[in-house]
This record gives sequence, C-alpha cells and structure tokens, in this order.
Amino acid sequence: MELRIEIPTHISDNFGDPLFYFINTILNVNNSKAEIFHFDFNNCMFINPFIIGGLTSIAHYQRLKGKKVHYTFNKQNESISNYFKTVYFPDGFNYQESQFQNLDTFFENYHSKTYIPLIAFPAGKKEIENKIREKVISAINSILKDQLKLKGYVLMAIFYMIDELTQNITDHSGSNKGILFAQFYPTKNFMDICIADYGKGLLQSYIDAGKHNPKSDEEAINFAIFGKSTKNLPESRGFGLSTSRRILVEGLKGKFCIYSGNAFFVQDIEREELIALEEGYYYKGCYVALRIPILTNEQFNLYDYVGN
Repeated sequence: MELRIEIPTHISDNFGDPLFYFINTILNVNNSKAEIFHFDFNNCMFINPFIIGGLTSIAHYQRLKGKKVHYTFNKQNESISNYFKTVYFPDGFNYQESQFQNLDTFFENYHSKTYIPLIAFPAGKKEIENKIREKVISAINSILKDQLKLKGYVLMAIFYMIDELTQNITDHSGSNKGILFAQFYPTKNFMDICIADYGKGLLQSYIDAGKHNPKSDEEAINFAIFGKSTKNLPESRGFGLSTSRRILVEGLKGKFCIYSGNAFFVQDIEREELIALEEGYYYKGCYVALRIPILTNEQFNLYDYVGN
C-alpha cells in the first residue's frame, strides 16, 4: 500500500500556512498503514523550508521503521529539480561521504545562495558525533554570515539559536538524527529555519528525567518554553527553548513555533497560543520553526536575553 502526499503548487509564505500544511500531513501519515510514502512534487512551483524540514523528518522516521520513501517531481521544472539536488532533499547532506575536514570548501557555492544544504546531523552523544555536529554547524554559520551580511548581536543571536536548538536534540531527543534547514528571503527581509527530530518528544524527556512531572504534551511545552529544565541547571535554561524564544520574539520581533506530541505552540510579538491537538496529529519528536527578521537592529542586545 502506498500513501501519495501531493505537495501543492504554492503554499502562502504566511507563517502559519506551511505549518498547518505540515500538521495535516502528519495526520495523513498517522492514519495510513502504507508501506510506501510517496512525496509528489509534480505540480509544485515553490516549497517552504518549514515543509522541507518536516517532510525530511517524516522520511527519516519512516525509513527507520523499515518503510520506503521516495519522491517525484516534474523534471521539466528545472528550478525545482536543481533545488532538490542542491539541498540534498530528502536524505540531507551526507557528511560521511564528503571530505569532512574540508567542509568549508565543499560548501563554498552556498555562500552566494539564499539557502543552506539540508543537514541531517548525528544526534548521538559519542565524541565523534559531537565533533561532526560542531564542524557542520560551524560551516553552516559561515554560510549564513555571508548570505545575511549581518554582524553584531543579531548575527550572534542567530548562531546562538541554531547552536542551542540543535544541541537540545543531542541532549534530550533520543533521536539518531536531527534535521536543520534554512532559507533567506532577501526581498522580504526574513529567514525561515526549521530544526526537527523524530525522537521521544518533550513530554517523554521530562518523564525520563523525573523532573517537574508534566501531565500532558501541552504542559511539557509550557514548561520548556518558559524555562523549566530537565537538567540540574538554572530554571531559565529549559531546553534552550526558553531563551531562544525570548531572543526571537521579544528581541528580534520574529515568530516562533514548536510542535511536539499532541501540542502546538506559536508566538509572535502580538500573540501566543498553545493548542492541544487530537490524537491523530501526534508528532513523534520535536519540530521547531523560526522566522527571523533580517534587519539591522541597533537596539537589540543579545545579553539582555542570554543568562536572564
């Protein structure tokens, strides 16, 4: 049995639209008993990084369960086919087959693009896995520095959020891989970043740590984003999510979303909403979407948020 997931021609880049498309895709996947998952991009003309990151997480998890995943696209649409090839969709960049010590050279062409390669980084805690992750994230930060042409605290904040949220996957998820993807929209002055895993999720992380005892996915998300850690660390740390959320929303006036289990949280400077989802929408792991304004912000000071 095959489940065909048709990707629309175009999904609005309004922050919520690609997120809700991904949530509904999770419902379709969860309700299916398919052995083959087919991503159909034949009509697709534009694809948001929130969807790319989410579909990659689905693909990796289904393959881990022994399912088959493949995709098709209109080969006459050279922009889409070249894009998928360049970003390594859906497997992600294979650092094991590259000249690992020369990643900066290998990634050289991305410095002049508006996106990074799709990264499926190792989420284990072995020393070699930590070294791979650090090397890859360092190379990605170098790409973003050139693409965004930023400096000072705003650039430092982007590096901080990427480092914290990818490290959280290693620290808490139990997933074998983490997913990172980002795209910059120069004419719209923002960048979208998706960071995801297909591990145990926030609720199970708290349960395993024996701390704070949340009773639901909503409560676990609430604890994480408002600073209750699973570690014996100051309460303000909380998975790195609390500080990253404050930096993005309060400091940079951006948009933040996290989806784990049966709960979904979204926030911008004007509103915040924590939504309990029905059982069929269960996401195994943790999915984070960030929309970061790429503007010079002389009033922003990273240290107003880090360590407070």
